[in-house]
Amino acid sequence: MEITGSMIISPPYKQEENATCSSEVLEEEIFAQLTALSGDISRLSSADTAVFRDAFRHEAISYANSWLYILRSTRNGLGEVGYKFVDKGTVMGIGYRNNTLYLVHPMGPGRFDTTLDLYYQIRKYIPCPIILKKVDQRLYRHLSTTDLLQGQASAVMNFEEEAFPEHTLYLDRLYEQNFYKGHRPLPLIRKVKRFEKSSMHLFAETDISSIESSPGFRALFGSNPDKYRSYQQIIREANSRKSGSDQYKICAYVDEHATVQGLYISEKLGEESMGLYCAVSSRAHPGITEWMDYDFFRQLFQDGIHYVYLGGSETAGVHSYVQKLLPLAPTYFMRPMGCTPNKEQFGLSNPAMMK
Repeated sequence: MEITGSMIISPPYKQEENATCSSEVLEEEIFAQLTALSGDISRLSSADTAVFRDAFRHEAISYANSWLYILRSTRNGLGEVGYKFVDKGTVMGIGYRNNTLYLVHPMGPGRFDTTLDLYYQIRKYIPCPIILKKVDQRLYRHLSTTDLLQGQASAVMNFEEEAFPEHTLYLDRLYEQNFYKGHRPLPLIRKVKRFEKSSMHLFAETDISSIESSPGFRALFGSNPDKYRSYQQIIREANSRKSGSDQYKICAYVDEHATVQGLYISEKLGEESMGLYCAVSSRAHPGITEWMDYDFFRQLFQDGIHYVYLGGSETAGVHSYVQKLLPLAPTYFMRPMGCTPNKEQFGLSNPAMMK
């Protein structure tokens, strides 16, 4: 990748000492800046699925090596598709929301220099906090040597699902008949059995083509529109099924009145592994969430899946719930990195970019 100063257009706002990203900064202006920085940046589309999946094949299995994850993590504030950076040696997603730019999961042999170069240019010309998501351990060490990015979360950064560490479920453990002999049943199992004794009955549906207009669907996301927006692209991608019917496992749970009570969408990562990218449920009855979790994971287990990559948790409540499943730590380790603008970051030239 080659980035030159002649490719920069005028910034939409003055670079004052206290410059920050205002909520009034339009996404179009931000990405006009980005595409001026590099011709390798463009909007994501379904045609990019093969590009990203080819990059995933050269990486070890991880939660971030998923097209559904790229769609969700690069979404904009309205839930619409984000952007990408693709050249001969580097592939990464790019998103802009919460007045923050996200560089998502850089991959490829050129990611070391390319990520740093792109970061320098964004930092230099766009007055906006930058967060790098799902940075692998080698790239993390490389970027850490610059002392430019912070490796620890802070109150001013939105690390989203990386606020709490990733976990993996070993389904053999969860469904092994003899596992609970001599052990206290998990709270999950107790709640599953409690729900099974209730008068409520759920039915699993794999056709979700009309789910967004189905009764009960909006209630899954409560009063928070951002929660729905975070799943919007995943749901529409799963509906398109353009990537093959066996790539995704989809299940909507409806009650006897055809009201949606839960939605689960996962993507295959390997022969025995899947990542879980959508798991939303109602609270219509005690134990309903645990029952749907248990049933969906059992379906995966019956399909020959042994490992479910859950990713990280955004809140302490979700993290606490995941712990009750007795998860394992994944074999890999990824970290977020971030930078918040300050007065030294604007009006100063980067010597490396002036050559």
